[in-house]
Amino acid sequence: MKTFLFIVLLTVIRLSTAFSQGKTISGQLIDQQSRQKIEFANVSLWKKDSTVWKGTLSDTLGKFVFTEVPANITYLKFQALSYKTKTISLGDFAQSASNEVLLSPENKTLNEVVVTGEKAVASLQMDKQTFQTKQFQNAANGTGMDLMQRLPAVTVNTEGEIALRGSTGFILLVDGKPSTRTPADILAQIPANIIESIELITSPSAKYDADGKAGMINIITKKNTRIGTAWSGNIMNGGTLPLRFGSDMQWTFTDKKWSVFAAADYRRYDIDGFRVGEIRTKFQDTLSYMPSQGVRNYMDFQYSLRAGGTFQASSADQWNWSAYIGEKQTDRTANLHYQDYIVTKAGNDLFSPFSVSQNPYRQFFNQNLFVRSGKFQTYNIDYSHTYANQAKLSLLGLYEFSKLGGPLNNYDSYEGSNKLLLWERSTETSPLSAWRFQLDYSLPLRNKNKLEFGYHWRHINHRGDFLFERYSAGSSTWVSDPNYTDNMELVQSIHAPYIQLNGSNNQFSYAVGLRSEWMDRSLTHAGEPGKVYSLNQVYLFPSLQGIWKLDAEKTLRIGYSRRIERPTSKLMSPFKNHRHAETVETGDPNLLPEIANVLEIGLSKGFDHISFTATAYVNFLQDKVFRVNEIYSRTILGRTYTNAGNSQSTGVEFLTEIRPSKIWKIYLSGNLYQFDVQGSFRGIETKQSSFNYNVNGNTNLDLSPKLRFVWDFTYLSKSVTTQGYDSDLLLSNVSLKYSLWGNKANVNLQCLNVFNTNIQTIVTQTPSFYSSTDYRKWDRVIQLSFGFRINDRGQKTKSTKTEYGEKEF
Repeated sequence: MKTFLFIVLLTVIRLSTAFSQGKTISGQLIDQQSRQKIEFANVSLWKKDSTVWKGTLSDTLGKFVFTEVPANITYLKFQALSYKTKTISLGDFAQSASNEVLLSPENKTLNEVVVTGEKAVASLQMDKQTFQTKQFQNAANGTGMDLMQRLPAVTVNTEGEIALRGSTGFILLVDGKPSTRTPADILAQIPANIIESIELITSPSAKYDADGKAGMINIITKKNTRIGTAWSGNIMNGGTLPLRFGSDMQWTFTDKKWSVFAAADYRRYDIDGFRVGEIRTKFQDTLSYMPSQGVRNYMDFQYSLRAGGTFQASSADQWNWSAYIGEKQTDRTANLHYQDYIVTKAGNDLFSPFSVSQNPYRQFFNQNLFVRSGKFQTYNIDYSHTYANQAKLSLLGLYEFSKLGGPLNNYDSYEGSNKLLLWERSTETSPLSAWRFQLDYSLPLRNKNKLEFGYHWRHINHRGDFLFERYSAGSSTWVSDPNYTDNMELVQSIHAPYIQLNGSNNQFSYAVGLRSEWMDRSLTHAGEPGKVYSLNQVYLFPSLQGIWKLDAEKTLRIGYSRRIERPTSKLMSPFKNHRHAETVETGDPNLLPEIANVLEIGLSKGFDHISFTATAYVNFLQDKVFRVNEIYSRTILGRTYTNAGNSQSTGVEFLTEIRPSKIWKIYLSGNLYQFDVQGSFRGIETKQSSFNYNVNGNTNLDLSPKLRFVWDFTYLSKSVTTQGYDSDLLLSNVSLKYSLWGNKANVNLQCLNVFNTNIQTIVTQTPSFYSSTDYRKWDRVIQLSFGFRINDRGQKTKSTKTEYGEKEF
């Protein structure tokens, strides 16, 4: 495998020698009569096959710019309200003495300006890859999670755990605003219908937060850019067994200086499931075997209200603001039947056969309800000023408050008699407050160079009150257990200055930077009065990105960055938590952050009807946080978290887009990588490795100008974990989408998980125990939805999600 990757890297480097000059196209739109600058005009570049390559809007000075323009662009099109549409060939535009484009006023009022054509699914840029979500029709009416699992480097297992290139640690941005809610929870709360594109930033530059050991993902949401009022919305129904429905609505108003929006969404998406498991333990001289099975259902609802706006105070000053209020709750119900077999005999092997025909030692029924709820609020405002020399100053302030918690009820009774065996309950109340301040400044230099520097400050205060009680049948009272009941507080501040130099010429663009982050962390809890677990450390994060343009649509990109993954409060909680019948969990307040070094080289090549991109990468992770299981009692595993070793992902990801005809488009992407984990915990050596791959396919077929058929699939291969492995997983979906009223509305019929294959096995083992669990989700469903747009142009809007709260959800 390493030889193969070396050959790929060498081939990419050799191909880069064939590169030649790329193109930059820029200009300014002027009113032919008044000589006024025309702002917010639509400028688009068109290919030889009469499809649009990219579009943009002119700024408040009427200026526009396109970089990294491919060689097959033939003409430019300029469209603005109250002006005649103008088309200029690329040759004529290049020969003009100035870059001014004069537009003639239109005598009649235009009802709407529409650019037909579709963007490429993916585009390669210096520090990221951008994916257009229009291609992924089957994700409509779902959430950002449904879109995410269709990207080449992203995998989502049946438990909703997201990994980027095999690593579960990355930062999710929403319209450029960072959030430390877990990516899974944020994505589950963003309707897929409002997402315009997804930016995969696997090698971020120094101006971004260093958090996220695998990189960053930026969600770009939609907005209306047409002057006036616009509405858009969607309604979905997927049946009542289980209950599934949802809707979202967005309103925007735009004039020459103001733009405001308000949006709301609600989603109820229940999932029926089943769980089959077994656990084997070797505790002293007793060998235990405990198989189980039963239902494992989910009730999930969420809603959010979002509002924001932009005010262009002058050609040089702009204000943005946004507010977000949301709530999310997930109820996981598990009703499991357990059989408990034991053999007491010296020399027993962990996998010695059991005589299950004989009566077990005991049989019991476990009812486990785990409710996780969160209420979130985020408010932010930012200001930017552009100076005469094009230098730019940006300021941002953000505040977040989240209230997390939820009850847990764990009830065991003997099969047949229903006699009480164990009854536990716990309640968590965890308020979280967070603040962020950013100052960023960019200064243009000579020869197309630019210097960027700034200072970012973050502060979080997370408190948790945990009450754990057991029912005493003798006294018919609830008794608190001090080993599981606690009160803790985490306070963390991060100070981060950075500096970065950007430059470009006709063939090459680069960014080199250095970021420093000083972290001051303290954790206290009631179980150890007066004890403070503290960490005060300075970390340096260098970064380097470069991109070369070649003649006929070939692009080479390189990137290096150093990243950090800070542990959450859950992983550091220094007291016991009994979540269900098989596991007792304890955090480690001395956990160190994980440090990642990421190196990648990417090559993109375009043809008339085919585009292809491949990226080779290495991600080395040190001080990896291992989730370690060990024997707690005869039938219960003790789980803890510790910095026990390192891991490395080495692989190649690819994506290709093929257009066999004007009505048929095929998208195929994948990721192939060698995953190695090694470490040591309490004298037990861990060394795991596997060759992993995931493949995503998607095909669009326009059966008529109004009717589109889409089929997609996602396949994840078997992958090792710290102490075991996750089995493979296959998901597939189909849909038919019919456009109404000139594409202002649509009806979408979807069948999700058509093969009913959302089944995955998770195995964990050491020399003293073995645990295997099949998780089966019965989420095959037919959904019918209706969407509409009134004066909506479907462009991005600037909003934000929570900064910290949902990472702790």
